[in-house]
Amino acid sequence: MKYDYIIGGAGLSGLTLAWQMAKHNILDDKQLLIIDADKKEANDRTWCFWAQPEMWITELPIKQSWNKAQVKGTDFDLVQDLSPYRYYKIEGLDYYDFIKKELKEYPQVTFIQDVILSEDSKQKIVTTQESSYDYSEYFFKSYFYPDELKSIQNPKKHFIWQHFYGWKIKTKEIAFDPKVITYMDMNVAEEIKGLSFAYILPDSQYEAMVEYTLFSAQLWSEEDYKNALIDYIRNNLGITEYEIEEIEFNKIPMTNASFSQRSKSIVPIGTLAGTVKPSTGYSFVRNYQHIQQIIKSLKSNKDDFAINSSVKFKFYDEVLINVLHTSKSSGHQVFGNLYKKNKLPQLLKFLNEETNLLEDLRIMNTVPKWPFIKAVAEELVK
Repeated sequence: MKYDYIIGGAGLSGLTLAWQMAKHNILDDKQLLIIDADKKEANDRTWCFWAQPEMWITELPIKQSWNKAQVKGTDFDLVQDLSPYRYYKIEGLDYYDFIKKELKEYPQVTFIQDVILSEDSKQKIVTTQESSYDYSEYFFKSYFYPDELKSIQNPKKHFIWQHFYGWKIKTKEIAFDPKVITYMDMNVAEEIKGLSFAYILPDSQYEAMVEYTLFSAQLWSEEDYKNALIDYIRNNLGITEYEIEEIEFNKIPMTNASFSQRSKSIVPIGTLAGTVKPSTGYSFVRNYQHIQQIIKSLKSNKDDFAINSSVKFKFYDEVLINVLHTSKSSGHQVFGNLYKKNKLPQLLKFLNEETNLLEDLRIMNTVPKWPFIKAVAEELVK
């Protein structure tokens, strides 16, 4: 059977695209195939994002949301209201189940569990371990091969990972405030050439996801992450007795390099398309925005699928990654200054790329001057 569209990967970007294609009637007279090696039956990740309450969010399987966040360092401990934003959490399995349930209403959507080996943009063929599949219009690709990842790790670009290890724990005694997330607790050992912090998403007074997170080029062994997390739970939170209910262990690329360029009928989506914001590692909202852009192009028969990105904010991201990657200033100092001298809602507005130039300059005036001036100079001459 020949399909009109194939989506490679049933993760966030792939499933969201399929759902939106169906919802916007793009599949009324089309056939869509989704290929993934995994059945998506495990709660393997959590997506979080901040946004102002809007209609599109009400459609999503939101697990929990908060309007207050805590940021901490050696010389500050702040809890702030996030208004007009809220901080949302969606668990991976909830999202997978939600999308699959939505797509059951569309017989023109087919799921196949298989491993993709290659794709050919000219012949419009996707080859898997078990078979090969033809498509007539587009192949939307959300995964990358090791050589594609290696190609962006070059000395002319800055590449670091956001890597983290976390446990959802259940305590015997009250340990958390369910109304407040810990967005960043920097009372942990400092990571040279990067940033280190703890992050807490409370479900109740007794349950929370506690993560140890780093921004750095060097990955750790699983044992090192585990030891750092145990130390934080015991010495920073004062919790000695708890059950581990879930484990999260992942890494997200943070880079100013391009992952993949458009190749005729092959359209990159998700991380491959650049939906991960380099300076934060967050991608949910940017992914949704890119999917809406793709839907608009498909409905108007336009061949324009590149992610819309602000040159100004892309440059800001490059400068910050430069500072962290080259250790021009410590990550704790940079983010400590930002939190102490700015309100969290304003920082979230900046990170959402919603601020004007005057607001940008006010925020920039709160970071260590010379490290950033040097980084700006280096990025301008590239």
